[in-house]
Formats: sequence, structure tokens, C-alpha cells
Amino acid sequence: MFTLTTDTSIDVFRNELDRLGVYWVPLTYTIDGVVYEDDFSDDAHYKAFYDKIRAGALPVTSQINPFTHEEFWEKVIEKAGKRDIVHLTLSSGLSETYSSACKAAESFMEKHPDVKVYVVDTLGATQAAVPVFEKALSLRDQNVRADIAVESLRAYPHRIQVYVVADDLFHLKRGGRVSAAAAIIGSMISIKPLIVLDDAGKLVVYKKPLGWKKAVKLIFDHIDEYCTEPGTKKFWIAHADCADKAEAVKKAIEERYPGATVQIGWIGPVIGAHTGCGTLGVLFEGNSRIM
Repeated sequence: MFTLTTDTSIDVFRNELDRLGVYWVPLTYTIDGVVYEDDFSDDAHYKAFYDKIRAGALPVTSQINPFTHEEFWEKVIEKAGKRDIVHLTLSSGLSETYSSACKAAESFMEKHPDVKVYVVDTLGATQAAVPVFEKALSLRDQNVRADIAVESLRAYPHRIQVYVVADDLFHLKRGGRVSAAAAIIGSMISIKPLIVLDDAGKLVVYKKPLGWKKAVKLIFDHIDEYCTEPGTKKFWIAHADCADKAEAVKKAIEERYPGATVQIGWIGPVIGAHTGCGTLGVLFEGNSRIM
């Protein structure tokens, strides 16, 4: 059995990771000069984060440096023993955390030649990384050898379709991601940008539907096109403190595809710092990503 480790971009409650025997290293975010660890273990932590954004806070996120990764793995082998490690990271298309982990793994293995560290780029974040995490957990529990498990895990993210509907254009404007004019005009005509994760794990604006209903219809159109036998599949929904929207989409999926499984989870500070409140994502396993 390999040891499974991850950074906290996956947004599984940290106490649940502890229960599952998964070791985690926290990403951090900064508000008003104060650095916080992303160590959220219940709904209240996430709600408090979004309450700060609604009050005007503009969080800034940071990558995990190589030294922190090495220090983390030193503690892991002290607790779990010198087994091979499979480590899941935030998408390389969104952060240098993956690159940092790779550098740290090389240095760590020089010090511990009897331990192999395999770094897996999830090509996702928050709930978009959860399918990869769940697959890694299953492979670990089946006692699959680390090098064999990693081959499967590195291929799997390319099959995960991810659609994100951004709600707060003014938050995107405050973060410098859209112009003031685009935010004002877009809000006036109710543009809800539909964003996808491309095959390199980068967030790309795919279409600009007018209104929430049209954005959701586009997502369902793509489920019909890219998801084989959706009634047998699992869907993941991510939300930035908009549980009512998430529940409505969950109900719509279950009604449209009887037999489908739908799991709802939070968008945490790593991504929520950039999207703001009200953002919602839907993801599922397809044949390949659309971009």
C-alpha cells in the first residue's frame, strides 16, 4: 500500500482526510495582511470565508514552496513509515504548486532513496480534483502498487469535464480579471460567463450566456453530448456559498438522468478567492475535455 498525500485544494473536509488516513499540506490565503491556512473542516469555516468577501475582502492566495513540501513529507514518513508516496496537487495550469512539489520530490528522494514520491497533477481544483482523489483512495485501498496507480491517475483528469458559472463580475473586476467596463456591462445584461477547465488545467471562458438559466442549459447540453449513459454516472457540484443553486441543479440532474449519483461540495478559498461568491461548477466523467 502506498501513502496518499494531497494539498488542500481538493476541498474535502480536513477532518475527513484525517479519518481516511490521507495526509494533507495546507495552502494559504491572505486577507488584510493576515495569512490563514486552508484547514477547513466544516461548513462554518467556508461560510465565514465568503462572509468576509461579501464584506469587501479581496483574498490573495499563495503557492506551496519546495521547502514546505519536503518538511511535510518528512513528517509523513515519521507517522506512516517509509512507504512510497502518491501526492495530489492543485492544477499546474492554475498554480506553480505542482512544479514546486516536483522539485521537492527530487530533493526528498535524494535524502530518502528507499522512498519514491510520485507527484500527480490533478489538472483541477476544489471539487474538480475530487474525482482524482476518490480514484486514488480506491487504488490505495486495493493495495495497487504506487507506480501502477500513478499511471492511471495521471490519465484520468483528462476525462473530467468541468463547467463553472461565474456570478460576481465585480469580484472578478476587483481581482483584475475583467475590466470595469466589462463588469458593469456584463452585470447590466446579466452575462453569466461559462468557464471550463481545459486539457492543460487552465480556466478558460468558453461562452457568455445571458442569464443563469441559459448557462445551466448549456451545461446540460454538454452532458447530453459528452457523457455516455449519464444515468449510470456520478456528478460533482461545486458551489461558492450558493447551496440553493447547487441543490436546484442536483435535483435537475436527478430528474433528467434517473440513476445518476450527485455529490455537492464547497469551492474553497484557493479558487473562491478568485471567483467570489455565488460561483457554481458541474463536473462529470466524459471521453475527454472539450478544450
